[in-house]
Amino acid sequence: MARIVVVGSPHRAGSGRIIAATAAERGHTVRYVGDLGDPARPDDLGEPADAATVWAGADAVVLVPRRGDARVHTERATRVLLEQVRRHAPGAHFVLFSSFAVGHGPAHPLNRIDDTLLPARVAAERLVRTSGLPYTVVRPTWMTDDPPGSHALTLTQHPYGDGMVARADMATAIVAAIEETAARCTTFSLFNEPGTPVADWAAAFAALRRDEPQEEL
Repeated sequence: MARIVVVGSPHRAGSGRIIAATAAERGHTVRYVGDLGDPARPDDLGEPADAATVWAGADAVVLVPRRGDARVHTERATRVLLEQVRRHAPGAHFVLFSSFAVGHGPAHPLNRIDDTLLPARVAAERLVRTSGLPYTVVRPTWMTDDPPGSHALTLTQHPYGDGMVARADMATAIVAAIEETAARCTTFSLFNEPGTPVADWAAAFAALRRDEPQEEL
């Protein structure tokens, strides 16, 4: 079993909390970090006071960016967290919770809500791919509160992938990506379809292509 640190929103109903609960249910040791730095100061993304304790020994770190200023909570948070992980848990598997809208480009309505959203997400993904750490970039589609395992789950690398996915199934896929080495160095979207749940995660991830190497920005 792995030691997993999940960084997400301080709110109790967020996706990060669901991922953490799912990992714990699967037998992993989980620590949840509700924010980086002082939540009263959104510009402050410093190390936790007990950083060495938080990160040391972590096998995997999952970042679910907070809503708000994408430059701060997505791009900068990714940069800061990667630095902390490299310092205190070199070799940990880094999982970034991104968005399917990244593949659609600037025309997608979600990317037009704020003109910083797409550039910040693209930059965060690139930071992860060039970090030198084993990684997985997960791009959930529109999320629902359907019960876990009610539908089949499709992983796609098509840039225009779209659909709906249960938050519980998204969380299961992220934890499975930590458990299965075949998910390393991949970027994928996921959505539910009629059918039965994934029975063989290793095969599902093995069917994905590895990301092409990228240069640092």
